[in-house]
Amino acid sequence: MSAARFFPARIEGRHVLFALFAFFGLMFIVNGIFLYYAVGTFNGFETRDAYRRGLTYNERIASEAAQTVRGWKPQVHYEAKAQTLNVHVHDKQGKGVTGLAISGLVRHPVTDKQDHEVKFHEIAPARYSAPLELPPGQWIFAGKATRPGGTAFRFKQRLWVKVSP
Repeated sequence: MSAARFFPARIEGRHVLFALFAFFGLMFIVNGIFLYYAVGTFNGFETRDAYRRGLTYNERIASEAAQTVRGWKPQVHYEAKAQTLNVHVHDKQGKGVTGLAISGLVRHPVTDKQDHEVKFHEIAPARYSAPLELPPGQWIFAGKATRPGGTAFRFKQRLWVKVSP
């Protein structure tokens, strides 16, 4: 009785053809999967209207310079148990900045399918809160604080929501 062989004794043209089809077929399948997930999860744009924002770039630079002089320091913190997003705003001297209207967008760094728009309410002097339920993971909060006189302050901060035990 002879033992079965995995490889033939002689490699013929049909074996080479089968190996080429198997190799390139696997490459097409894997690349197709990668392409599907790459196109399906990221649209390629950082901003929705990059051209129009670029037209006002000099005004944005001037507003950021005025914002730096103002010296406000917002701190964003998410409380998972209370399901609230909190913002504390202090000026250069460490005093709380009160009377602000704060709103913003909490977005996932990878996809825009889980974005949340939030509006904050002042719950104590210089302490603002908004109800928000975030699943565990990394998030980016881009906020805008506005005073009644029109003074605006933009800020951005990353948040990490831990998995609760």
